[in-house]
Amino acid sequence: MADSRFTDNGDDTITDTQTGLTWLKKDTRQMLGKWRNLEQCKAYAEDLNQQQFGGKTDWRVCSLEDIKSIFDKNCQMKAKGGDMIHLPPIFEPECADVTWTDTVNGDRAMMFNLIKGRSNWINKLGEGPFAARIVSGERKT
Repeated sequence: MADSRFTDNGDDTITDTQTGLTWLKKDTRQMLGKWRNLEQCKAYAEDLNQQQFGGKTDWRVCSLEDIKSIFDKNCQMKAKGGDMIHLPPIFEPECADVTWTDTVNGDRAMMFNLIKGRSNWINKLGEGPFAARIVSGERKT
């Protein structure tokens, strides 16, 4: 992924010119200073909407397809635990190596692994070490 695909908006947000999505530069752990379960991450996105963070009111936990759109095996950065994850370097390093997605089935939610590029189901109220990538906008196909 070429760096020209992403625009740093100078307000802790990044716009993906390919998909039209705007991402927080940091994950929820980096923004809040602690690991969070899915419901807490959704509440944080709502708080961002109330604040009109970055001039936007449609912040949400990313979908599985959203996060797959920025996962890139050609990119490497160090995650909080020291493992190498595969996100473009415009995102803040030292983030979580997994992210919640908005896909839910009962008390389980889909988690996406930024090391391996795979998803799995996990209890949506589990607190760690979990974080979410918060995104705004509708993805262009």
